Amino acid sequence: MKRLNTFTLGGLIVGPILGSGIIFLPPLAYERIGTQAIWAWLAILAVGGAFAAVFIRMTLLTHSDSGVASLVARERGPVWGELASNDLTGAVVFGAVPVLLTAGRLWPESWSLGWPPVVWAGIFLVLAVGLLLAGLTTVSRISLVLSSTIAILLLAGSLVTLTRTSGFSLPRPDLATPDLGSTLLLLFWAIVGWEVVANYSKEVDNPEKTVPRAGVVGLAVVSLVFLCVALAVQTLPRTPSVTVAATMIPLLGPVAADLTGVLAVGLCLTTLLMFTGAVTRMTAQRAREGRLPRWLGAGEPTRPPAAAILTLGATSAVILVFVALGWVDLAFLVATANLFFLGNALMGLVAAWTILRTVWWRIVLAVLIALFLALVLQGNPVGWVLVVLVTGGTIAAHVLGRRRQGDPGDR
Repeated sequence: MKRLNTFTLGGLIVGPILGSGIIFLPPLAYERIGTQAIWAWLAILAVGGAFAAVFIRMTLLTHSDSGVASLVARERGPVWGELASNDLTGAVVFGAVPVLLTAGRLWPESWSLGWPPVVWAGIFLVLAVGLLLAGLTTVSRISLVLSSTIAILLLAGSLVTLTRTSGFSLPRPDLATPDLGSTLLLLFWAIVGWEVVANYSKEVDNPEKTVPRAGVVGLAVVSLVFLCVALAVQTLPRTPSVTVAATMIPLLGPVAADLTGVLAVGLCLTTLLMFTGAVTRMTAQRAREGRLPRWLGAGEPTRPPAAAILTLGATSAVILVFVALGWVDLAFLVATANLFFLGNALMGLVAAWTILRTVWWRIVLAVLIALFLALVLQGNPVGWVLVVLVTGGTIAAHVLGRRRQGDPGDR
């Protein structure tokens, strides 16, 4: 299998971090706080640069399919490494279906053949499973093509809109703007995704050079696209119906809405492929090490982890059926996935605290940890119950395992 280079790793990064958020977040921020949204974007993208720097640095310190969880285990103890792994797995288990349904709902109605979004979500799930089974080389190439096409079109559409706008100027920053804090928390989701880059570290060619280069390319592209799209959106009349598709009309004309929908679906798929790929690789390694049922790690380590991919795909299919039947609420899935993601990211940041000891890194980490804790407080009670159950179950399983080995202690 060919290893990831700067461009393929960069493509694997850009699409998922842009995600469907590039379609929804600029209009939402503009609707909430008007033209002050651009200052919120600048602030959150600066935080995103710090977040990226931390996890790119962490990526260089691990060569394991378990990614940052292996560093958590090394720095904080094995039980916390297991908990980080379980949190990332929980985030993908609960978060995959909302991504699929978002893709199904954004698929252009004129191309839908009259099928409901849940059917298209099922089709996209089968497509994602097939691509993951095809291997990382295929996934990285597709991600590179999709992310490059999407970034170029969004950037071109935004720049054309901006050049056709007369008299546009930046507003003065106003820290007293109502809803500024809640908008910053909302926009924080525009920068997540860097923490799973480490799960692909074993497949990177010359990681000491490739990972930082791909990180710089990814961060530059993501920041530029978000800023240009946000600025272009702010040239439109401030209404609840403002959309990114409207900024594409000067470039694409009447096909803007349909093409923007297809772009959003592509972004959803690249997000799903990156996160699901990371979790299935991690799951297979944990199984080979005896920490999960061994059949999940069956097959050659150099081949796609078919058992883990099919198991996670089947789990998503069941949850998709539950949503279609009205047994599970989509908002609950999103909120719960967010809590698990935050748990995983927080443990990664805490592990980084013991690794990155300079004053500069400590300041960056303190700010990031504070922001993540602020987001954790937004979680729903039912989601918290699940997080507590997973945490308790992980600790109990670890303690029982140590006792069976005759060593009830732990770090």
